[in-house]
Amino acid sequence: MHVTKGRRRGATPAEILTVFVILSLSFLVVLMTLPRQRENSRMAGCRRNLMQIGAGLTLYDARQGFLPTTPELLAESEAGPSALRSLLEALALPDLTELTQDGPAPDPRARSVPGERPVPGFVCFSDPQASAGRFPAPVSYRACTGDQAGGENGVFAPGRRVRLTDVEEGDGLAYSTAFSERLMGSGRNEDPAPENYSSLAGPISAGGCGVATKPRWRGDAGWSWFHAGWRSTLYNHTLTPGATVSCIADDAKTAAMGASSGHRQGVNVLFLDGSVRTVSRTVALPIWKAMATTNVSASKPPE
Repeated sequence: MHVTKGRRRGATPAEILTVFVILSLSFLVVLMTLPRQRENSRMAGCRRNLMQIGAGLTLYDARQGFLPTTPELLAESEAGPSALRSLLEALALPDLTELTQDGPAPDPRARSVPGERPVPGFVCFSDPQASAGRFPAPVSYRACTGDQAGGENGVFAPGRRVRLTDVEEGDGLAYSTAFSERLMGSGRNEDPAPENYSSLAGPISAGGCGVATKPRWRGDAGWSWFHAGWRSTLYNHTLTPGATVSCIADDAKTAAMGASSGHRQGVNVLFLDGSVRTVSRTVALPIWKAMATTNVSASKPPE
């Protein structure tokens, strides 16, 4: 009997088109997912950095009996040590990356305290300027001085000494802001970018920066974790997160230095109970101000 073999039928144009569409959609989904996964990773890293700063503050308070103090604000050339610098020096650590809230403190390493140079854990890589290499000791995290332009009523208000027990009795540690993110500057002066700040005659008022006739823009925000001051290591809640424009008085004593970040969700904030929460840019200003203040009669540190 004669058997007729059937011919193999090739794919039709419609089938080829269907396969192409499916592959294209799959590739598009992957492309859309990658940036989100990258940002989620950066977000987690930034939150971890703040939690390690919180662990450092707890350990410092346990050893010293108070939190790191911020010296009275002086001109740039005379600025004292920042809270981050005090942490590293008192704990004799090169960075805070090994600290956790529940884990034991790492052993101090001989001569391990760094000078003014980049330190792991002090930079958030969602900050667009984080990897630019423009500054000697870049920092993305700042200590909270309160809700006033002079920084009178926060945990790290200049010229005050605060203990964790005092804050807990007065406000509760979960309601007292310790540190927050702040974007680093572009490194270019006279650049009105939102991450930069303007220099004004001052004093800066509680209402913010106002409109200067000829604003003098500075691009060195976040230039060094080493020194206390509005340029790099202090901020206040005079402005809501992400608000523009920040400004500093020429005598370096008052400022409207706002928190900001490269995260779409908002700004990560460390509270004194060690928790880190993301605060939306749409937070009401009275609520934001309340987070920054403490009902503590803080003593002045000895001369």
